[in-house]
Amino acid sequence: MDQNEIIGANLRRFREKLNLTQENLATYLDISRVEVNYYENGKRNMPSGVLAKAAKLFGIDEYDLYEEAADNAQANVAFAFRADFLNEADLNHIADFRKIVMNYLKMKKHIANG
Repeated sequence: MDQNEIIGANLRRFREKLNLTQENLATYLDISRVEVNYYENGKRNMPSGVLAKAAKLFGIDEYDLYEEAADNAQANVAFAFRADFLNEADLNHIADFRKIVMNYLKMKKHIANG
């Protein structure tokens, strides 16, 4: 599996874990649904800015999208919601909150190991 295929498979996996459609993700990433499809199928390189924004929404580090065993990566916060009722602003708030929690957990781990 090449890098684009690995990233694409992980993008799909994390998107589905959040019960998001390709259209939901595309709206959040400010790209077309067709582009999301290309990325998920490994047909195009995912720009670093898009990759970073997706990782922020999923509550993971960007490098987790490059891992073949990304199934082992855990989102730091679990959300239960129906994607049918989310708009772009909702996804932005969720992503911002996940980033805050992820940073908090990293700081807590660093202090414990310090």
